[in-house]
Amino acid sequence: MSVLKKWLVVLICSLFIGLHGGNVLAEEGVGVELSYQEKKDIITEIGLKYEIPPEILKAIAYVETGMRQFDENGNPIINANDDGGIGIMQVTLHEDDLKHREINREWLKWDTAYNIEVAAQLLDEKWNWTGTILPQVNDGERDVLENWYFAVLAYNGLEARNDPNRNETTYQERVYQTLSTRTLLPEMDFPSFQVKYEDGGNIMKFVDDHVETDTQTKSTQMFTEGDHVYSYALEPGSTINFREQPTVSSRKLGDVPLYMPLTVNGKLEHDNHRDNLFGYYPFHYADAHGFMASSYVREGKITEFYDIRDQEVTEAVGFLEARGIISGYSDGSFRPYEPIYRRHVAAILQRALDLEVPSDYELQATDMREGDLGYDEMKAMEYHGIMKGSNGNIRPNEYMTRAQMATILTVVFDDQLATPTVKHTFEDVPMDFWSYEAINRLYDNGLTTVNTFRPNENVTRSQFALFLKRVMDEM
Repeated sequence: MSVLKKWLVVLICSLFIGLHGGNVLAEEGVGVELSYQEKKDIITEIGLKYEIPPEILKAIAYVETGMRQFDENGNPIINANDDGGIGIMQVTLHEDDLKHREINREWLKWDTAYNIEVAAQLLDEKWNWTGTILPQVNDGERDVLENWYFAVLAYNGLEARNDPNRNETTYQERVYQTLSTRTLLPEMDFPSFQVKYEDGGNIMKFVDDHVETDTQTKSTQMFTEGDHVYSYALEPGSTINFREQPTVSSRKLGDVPLYMPLTVNGKLEHDNHRDNLFGYYPFHYADAHGFMASSYVREGKITEFYDIRDQEVTEAVGFLEARGIISGYSDGSFRPYEPIYRRHVAAILQRALDLEVPSDYELQATDMREGDLGYDEMKAMEYHGIMKGSNGNIRPNEYMTRAQMATILTVVFDDQLATPTVKHTFEDVPMDFWSYEAINRLYDNGLTTVNTFRPNENVTRSQFALFLKRVMDEM
């Protein structure tokens, strides 16, 4: 028996009580609206079932009907124009299409859960047009919100009204703007693309089969119990509210610092506020059970290093570890105050930059042989002109000084760092010092604020993490 036919049995037996708790007819022909909490719960459940980010489905429901199935008189919301969209998701299908898909128009009108599930099926169908009718966005991963751009466009139709080259405001961009605003996620970039119209028609034909976006934002509402995540916010040094219940008005149990490792303790829960399209995950933290908004949760396993106490260092190390750039030691320590070897810096930068070296390139430095610790990483540094050493030696096992670090960072991130317009006066870095220009550039870009830079001191592991995180934030 198909899912839709099963629904028919349930619907008939329960007098229009939907599969997920649905709607009940208070009296014949009058629908009773589910709470916003119930509707957000249903949308999330169905989104996870079809591997559609719940944020996308919620934003569509919000834009289409303000997340309502019925009007103030208990009548199903049906679009008065020619397309005849039905219910919370404004499902729009002609009679022949309804029959072919075995979709019941009356259920679409009266059962909120059914309406949402059919909409998810239709959106998933549009997603599957990728590579034929629609371009693929980025690498096509389903949990990246920007990757659903063309599926959302097609959900509303491929007509010229949704062509941003012709219209300032399109359906899909309204959905994404709602998504960003109501889920508290950063604003997302839209792909640039070209279309053509055949014989003066109104239907978009896409020129490219693949497009890219500058941002790639992963869903924060697809985690399940047992997933490893960490706390995150755009503003460094901030903290996140840890609440007793899944509502903004609930009593605050405490604050969670950024890059704190957490394990999801249950399913996503919601409040009853229409405008909050985010949810709350349950966590055990600091010997308490509470909830944190999904907007501040990111996927990844972060180590809580026992020897890091400074919050700025915690955030820097967490930022880099989450990206697979840096790690600690097997005993659970990071050793933040130890000086860092040049070969360790090379390994970190190679991972951060994904540097490649031609297979036939041979290291020119004479103090390393193939098989030595850090050989491949130092070879990448030499090939790309990041570390050249001196007198034929690249010195992998020497500690790196703060002056050397400044020079390397300005070489690696030359495009991201502005050229200074003022020569700053340092107490311990004369203007004729060999790395003055690099140190001054870090200062001018706000990556250091000290007048005493200590250029000849060895840079520690925590200091390098701090500087690298700061400069990567500029990217």
